[in-house]
Formats: sequence, C-alpha cells, structure tokens
Amino acid sequence: MIVVEVRFFGGQHLFTRRLSPEIERGLPNVTLPDGATADDLLKLLGIPTGAGRPFVSVNRFVRRDNVLLADGDKVQLIATVLGGAR
Repeated sequence: MIVVEVRFFGGQHLFTRRLSPEIERGLPNVTLPDGATADDLLKLLGIPTGAGRPFVSVNRFVRRDNVLLADGDKVQLIATVLGGAR
C-alpha cells in the first residue's frame, strides 16, 4: 500500500462532493494499492478521468499522462476552467 498527500486547487468542494465519509475523514492523505496511478486516485475520489479531468501535478510537476504514484507523493488537483466572454 502507498499513501499520497492530496491537495485541491480551485475549490475543494468541486472535488470532494462525491467522496465517501471514510476517505474524506482521511484527507489530505489517501491510501492506494501498490502500482496505483493518477487515474486510480481520481476514480477513488469520484472525479472523472475523461473530459473535464483536472490537471494533475505530482511533486510539483504537471503530468499530462496517467503517471504511476509512489508512497509519499504529493498530488495537487487543479480544477480546469472553461468558458469565456460571449
């Protein structure tokens, strides 16, 4: 098992409204199985991995791919912003 630290940018409520109480109580730390990836973390948190997927930064490096996570990693989830003037 690995433990990663998760931080939310752009409004934690946007990310955590679908969390189970058990996971929410453990934040900012999340336990995952060995070999877990960023997408596995997103799925566990109830966050879509397709369109509208947040930017994922691991140890202060933005990752565009589904990166393998390691024990002690610091993961930042950054809300994507869509829209603009009409």
